[in-house]
Amino acid sequence: MVAINPGKRTRQARDAQRKQDINALANASIGYYTLAGNYPRENTCDSSRGRGASCPITTPELDWPYPSNSYFYQELVTNQEFLKKLPKDPVNDTTFYYRYEPKADTQDACGGASPPCTIYWIGVRLESVDNQAEAGRRVFRCSDNTNLPPDASGVSQGAGCKEVLYPPSNNFDTTNNLF
Repeated sequence: MVAINPGKRTRQARDAQRKQDINALANASIGYYTLAGNYPRENTCDSSRGRGASCPITTPELDWPYPSNSYFYQELVTNQEFLKKLPKDPVNDTTFYYRYEPKADTQDACGGASPPCTIYWIGVRLESVDNQAEAGRRVFRCSDNTNLPPDASGVSQGAGCKEVLYPPSNNFDTTNNLF
């Protein structure tokens, strides 16, 4: 007899949805890059909880920022229509949310009038982890950055969509050192 844990199955289903959504956002971003020659700019922390000076957004807008204040939304939904709307995390709280971080070749920032965004990173924390020491640190992300550092398990990272493990000293919410 096999026991089924409904809570675990629910977390796994939400993680499957997260991976599908992050892949859709990555594909839309790549499509935008193909047409525009750069990725959409950002407004500080662009996330499925809204935008703000830093992540996580503690006073959420409960969704991605709308066109009037979000380059990401404007470019992928309004202008190019790659997506009908930006997906949001199934839980969408201060722990589980989608985060978009583009970069310029020569510097971190590429929002507003700064240099064009030539590298993208979009990711989400995963909820269903087998090892509780990895809770809050296991992330599914897509990026075209070939210079990402090894993750906490020492596995060399790089471009593509994959699960990575953040070191305990780095935080998905606040770090600029993305994996």
